[in-house]
Amino acid sequence: MAKIYDLDNLSAEERAVVLARRAYQKKWRSENKDRIKAANDRYWLKKAAELPKEN
Repeated sequence: MAKIYDLDNLSAEERAVVLARRAYQKKWRSENKDRIKAANDRYWLKKAAELPKEN
């Protein structure tokens, strides 16, 4: 799970790194919506398979 940083407690250099990472990830997610959907579908299909079967 992603770690959430409090930007107020970071140095200027660390803040720049966090903001650059966020910008990159936001851009990547917007360009790869199909890959994200496929990964989420695989995850939830796996979780559904782990549920106990109802009779």
